[in-house]
Amino acid sequence: MTRKIASPALALTGLLIALGGFGHSFGGRKTLDIGLAGLALDAHTEKLIYLVWYFCGGCMLVFGLLVIASAWRAWRGDRAGLATATWIGVFYLLTGVLSLAYMKEAFWSVFVVLGGLALILSLTLRASLAPDSPTSIAV
Repeated sequence: MTRKIASPALALTGLLIALGGFGHSFGGRKTLDIGLAGLALDAHTEKLIYLVWYFCGGCMLVFGLLVIASAWRAWRGDRAGLATATWIGVFYLLTGVLSLAYMKEAFWSVFVVLGGLALILSLTLRASLAPDSPTSIAV
C-alpha cells in the first residue's frame, strides 16, 4: 500500500522539481535581466552568467527527471534507483535550508519542501521495499 501512495507522490515531487527548471530558466530570466541591466559587465562575463543560469535550470530539469525515474522504478518494486532520489532530496533540502538562513527570503522554502518530500518519500519507499521483500527486484 505504501508503494501505491508514495511512488506517485515522489513522481509528482520530481515533476515539480523538473518544472522548477523551466521556471528558473525562463521565468527567472526576467529578474536576471533587470539585475544585470544596471551593471557594467564585459560581454564575456555577461555570457558566462547566462550560461551558468541556463545550466542550473537544466540541472533542475535533470534532477526532476531522475526523481521521476526513481519513483517509476519503485512503483514497479525496484528499490535500486531510490538512492538517486534520496541524494537529490538531501541536496535540495540542504540548499533550501542554507539559502533560507543566508538570504532570509521565503522563496527558498520551495527547496526545503521539495527536498524534504523527495528525501522522506524515497526513504519511505526504500524501507517498504526491503531487499528480502518478494516485491523487490534484485539488481
